[in-house]
Amino acid sequence: MFVPRSLKIKRHANGDGKSCVAKIIKSDPEDLQLDKSRDAPVDALVTEAATTPDRHSSESCPFPSPGGQLAEVHSVSPEQGVKDSHPSEEPVKSFSKTQRWAEPGEPVCVVCGRYGEYICDRTDEDVCSLECKAKHLLQVKEKEEKSKLSNPQKADSEPESPLNASYVYKEHPFILNLQENQIENLKQQLGILVQGQEVTRPIIDFEHCSFPEVLNHNLKKSGYEVPTPIQMQMIPVGLLGRDILASADTGSGKTAAFLLPVIMRALFESKTPSALILTPTRELAIQIERQAKELMSGLPRMKTVLLVGGLPLPPQLYRLQQHVKVIIATPGRLLDIIKQSSVELCGIKIVVVDEDKKLFKPPVLVFVDCKLGADLLSEAVQKITGLKSISIHSEKSQIERKNILKGLLEGDYEVVVSTGVLGRGLDLISVRLVVNFDMPSSMDEYVHQVGRVGRLGQNGTAITFINNNSKRLFWDIAKRVKPTGSILPPQLLNSPYLHDQKRKEQQKDKQTQNDLVTGANLMDIIRKHDKSNSQK
Repeated sequence: MFVPRSLKIKRHANGDGKSCVAKIIKSDPEDLQLDKSRDAPVDALVTEAATTPDRHSSESCPFPSPGGQLAEVHSVSPEQGVKDSHPSEEPVKSFSKTQRWAEPGEPVCVVCGRYGEYICDRTDEDVCSLECKAKHLLQVKEKEEKSKLSNPQKADSEPESPLNASYVYKEHPFILNLQENQIENLKQQLGILVQGQEVTRPIIDFEHCSFPEVLNHNLKKSGYEVPTPIQMQMIPVGLLGRDILASADTGSGKTAAFLLPVIMRALFESKTPSALILTPTRELAIQIERQAKELMSGLPRMKTVLLVGGLPLPPQLYRLQQHVKVIIATPGRLLDIIKQSSVELCGIKIVVVDEDKKLFKPPVLVFVDCKLGADLLSEAVQKITGLKSISIHSEKSQIERKNILKGLLEGDYEVVVSTGVLGRGLDLISVRLVVNFDMPSSMDEYVHQVGRVGRLGQNGTAITFINNNSKRLFWDIAKRVKPTGSILPPQLLNSPYLHDQKRKEQQKDKQTQNDLVTGANLMDIIRKHDKSNSQK
């Protein structure tokens, strides 16, 4: 039928709350049979990582961590994963109404939009219950029948051609027949700049890559008619397995440019996982996985897993064990999973690091509202990002605060987390970015804190996090920030608190204007006064 996505959490009787047990799910017989039938991975897109000899699963496997250091990754058998625990079962939900709604970034049921706790065994789509699985299969059947009636010839609209056993990129005859000056002229017109030795020629059309028909169909369905310049050059180089450092503007199609080589490499690999994509933020990771699923639709045994912070870890660990081909992760969450020995990365053949460039110029000054918050946030920043961070507040001695301030000005620290002690009276010329992690309690304090950047004619940026705890300041924040040209979040602009404060202020201004004596309303005020006296 289908298998549950999430893990069942079981507390021990002693109540320590630290142990959890995973549901034991039988492996898909098709996947096991496939893995046994393939003797070795193909040599289609050879990289340096691919030439490393296979190691026995019990050995540790060195894999470069995002921080540049070598991390030891150990294989963990299913028996080790549930050691000292007992499996517990939970009945599959029958109706969608008994399923909760999905949190941001969680799998979503393809039928009703609730939490996609289960994976349909026939389509590999996310569903929330038996009810939605039945509806989903009915929709698939109706779609197939409708397609057959509308197109008996089964043309390109519904490709069903089988995949070849392997894939090796070869330049299309059309590309081969072009003269060198034609290629250079094409690159110049498209703004393609290339460095490196023996770089393959760019493609002109996706068909020049000889992708499987299913993938070509998904490209057209997703709106990719012709490749963009970054895709023209990057895709063939990636398909050849060469290392690439690519740069292009936002919206230029970089994501598809690296996803297509990733998909083709992972498609013909027997080991899982076989591809890793690292991104700096959860939002970007979610966006990349959504696009990857669109392009992978219909390809056999092509599953993804999203490993990001801010979402529950157990469901991600469960999904990781379901023979996924592509990992899409943020560095912090991936490091946490590596430290738990919950992932085996020896099969990884292709790695993508999306966006390495720092989005800020240190040092960064972060404001919080309490001393404990400063200590905890500073520790978390250093642990998760690897940036050199320190906290400063009133409980630190005068000598400590003086040394921290000196280190901030001289660039010894990349991040300084502070309470209000650094909010006034200091010209922190080296600081280009201020983050109000906790919104100040007053607009006066807000002005002082964001004023730590942009001193003495220098440019700077201020970022402020707000929630409903600061709702009484929403309208004041909007009034002060909007004239600067900054883009305000729609959640703030559409807040009922903001509109209520704006309405009250407008009423107050109107009343104030009515109370003023001007040449236009002088006679009306005299008549109103005379009428009032006559009635008395």
